Amino acid sequence: MIKRIMTAEEFAAQKYDLPEGGRWSELIAGEPVILDPPSDAHGNVVLNLSKALATWLEARAIGYACFELGIVAQRAPDTVLCPAVSYFVTGNRWDELDNVVTQTVPAVVIEVASSAARSRAMPARIESYRDGGVSVAIVIDPVEKKVAVHSHADQLKVLGQDDVFVGGADHWRFAGFNEPLLTGFEISVANLFLQPEWWEPRRRRD
Repeated sequence: MIKRIMTAEEFAAQKYDLPEGGRWSELIAGEPVILDPPSDAHGNVVLNLSKALATWLEARAIGYACFELGIVAQRAPDTVLCPAVSYFVTGNRWDELDNVVTQTVPAVVIEVASSAARSRAMPARIESYRDGGVSVAIVIDPVEKKVAVHSHADQLKVLGQDDVFVGGADHWRFAGFNEPLLTGFEISVANLFLQPEWWEPRRRRD
């Protein structure tokens, strides 16, 4: 039986017993919560972003990315948030890859605000990441076709479709890492929202 109030460790142990196999679940103040399933636009963003990150990481071999990993954002009561992407730059490479939940603080988190509910929750989520020591939190909005970049220096930069996201800003720093985060990573904002080629014929058939 799923406990109504649980710790992050209990949540990790029981997540797969939640509805939908816990796929879209988080822990908010000790209570398991089922989020709205992500939209097709959400999936497109994650697909495009993961491809770009994989190419950059292969060339740089610095850090690694995890997808939908639970991040412990608060204790007593425990909160576990699952951003679309968490980027780690400290510890042994791939340490967190097989974990359900981690207490290790990622240097960068990337969220996708693909629904009204997800968008409304973003300010509180960004604050939780900042309080937890995350240096850069990036929010990609497939509806508005914008990217908001929040840094621990309390700076906000918003990019539109005509812009290019460029990593490595000098103030994007993380303890124990000796260079600005995401140095050398670039992607056109418009390319984040591209639909895969296989989707077009399906859409015409529908």
